[in-house]
Amino acid sequence: MFIRLRHFQSYKISVAGRWLLFFLIASTNLKQSNFAKAQAPLPGKWPTPDVAPPTKKSWTNLINKSEIAKAPIRASPDAACPATDTFCDWTCTGCTRENSDFTKCPEQKVWGLTFDDGPTLNTIPLLDYLDANNIKATFFVVGSRVIKYPDILKRAVDSGHEIGIHTWSHPALTTQTNAQIIAEIKWTEKAIKAAVGLTPKLMRPPYGDIDDRVRNIMTALGYKIAIWDRDTFDWLSFDDPTFQMDWVTGNVTKWVNEPSPNGHISLEHDLEQETAEQGKKVAEILQNAGWDIQPISVCVNIDPYKEKEKVEVIGSMQAAETSDNATDSSNLTSSNSKSSKPNNTTSKNQVSAVSNVSNAKNIANTTSSKNDAKKSIANEKFSSLNPLVFFIFLCGVISSFIFQL
Repeated sequence: MFIRLRHFQSYKISVAGRWLLFFLIASTNLKQSNFAKAQAPLPGKWPTPDVAPPTKKSWTNLINKSEIAKAPIRASPDAACPATDTFCDWTCTGCTRENSDFTKCPEQKVWGLTFDDGPTLNTIPLLDYLDANNIKATFFVVGSRVIKYPDILKRAVDSGHEIGIHTWSHPALTTQTNAQIIAEIKWTEKAIKAAVGLTPKLMRPPYGDIDDRVRNIMTALGYKIAIWDRDTFDWLSFDDPTFQMDWVTGNVTKWVNEPSPNGHISLEHDLEQETAEQGKKVAEILQNAGWDIQPISVCVNIDPYKEKEKVEVIGSMQAAETSDNATDSSNLTSSNSKSSKPNNTTSKNQVSAVSNVSNAKNIANTTSSKNDAKKSIANEKFSSLNPLVFFIFLCGVISSFIFQL
């Protein structure tokens, strides 16, 4: 009897183990299947991701060339700055124009929380945190990722967050021709409209790289330019293995306690898991310090979108159609196509000031590189368990015991 009981107990554990294994695998697969379905790419023909998109003559003709500054096209992102800043080059001198650029929230104790380079899978847990704490932020999105993760973008909009344009392939805009700059903006604009039925009024130039030529083009296209006055430098972690992420929270902790006649706009990124995680911590620090966190359009008092009401997104979206014959359709691919190799790293001189906590690395006026396209996106972890699968598992274990009695 003792032997039979031992064998029965052993069998019971074996059956339970098998059912537990089935439960875990089925639950994970179901969760992954639902998640993958939710992340279906945006239908239609789109330019190759992370590559400069094709230009369109009809778009280029939207601007009056006589109203665009004659600033020279920079040969490369690292080209030397001129001795005299004739064209208000932010990269070289930190110059901004009051009629087109925003760098800070005007009111005291108001903080414009912004994230660049998404949407990615890492945006999801960030949205979870922001939504749970009733925090609204501005996401400056890359067109190449909008067509990959339109549902994440839709969730952000539906949750009350704000969307701005951050170009299609993340180039330094002062190195692009007028037609290339317009294509970077208009393709991203088209993708956002197809995904969520809205056209942003705010854009952020990658690396903050802007001069009067780029600025005039943005103005002609109906955009305001959002820079920042508090760079967390979280992007240094993309390429610098010595960068310590606690420098981000250390700096923010110092900033929120410094007297200031105005509010601030900060720069962060939801591209990588580590930087998105820092976004949660920064938001918590701001709230605990009594700062009012707002989207950019709220803090500077402008309309965030060109539409008065959200346009209904229907089917595959006609916005994705390339009805303009000026576009070479051979340059377009289905959003289901595999992404091409991302652009090489682009380096820019950084002139934004940063206040460091004691023992923090001095990273003001840093010359470094940021390659947001080459980074792989971490796989989403599925922690919640499906109730139906759990019920099947429980019934299976109970029935196995009954059959053995």
